[in-house]
Amino acid sequence: MTAEQIAAQAIATHGAIEAARLYRETEAAYYSEAQWCDSASDERRKEQLAEGYGRIAAIIEQITGKA
Repeated sequence: MTAEQIAAQAIATHGAIEAARLYRETEAAYYSEAQWCDSASDERRKEQLAEGYGRIAAIIEQITGKA
């Protein structure tokens, strides 16, 4: 699935405001977890996950006009 498809599915499932909130909270959680990783590869993996969730949240916000 593309990020746009995931965003559309999240909006359909949770509604726009809740979907954006969930993805922003998950993004923040992964960035927080990345700070506590023991290895650089684990840290980068968590950061990549956070970036993905942030991208989806941004798409949701763009679709719904909530920036």
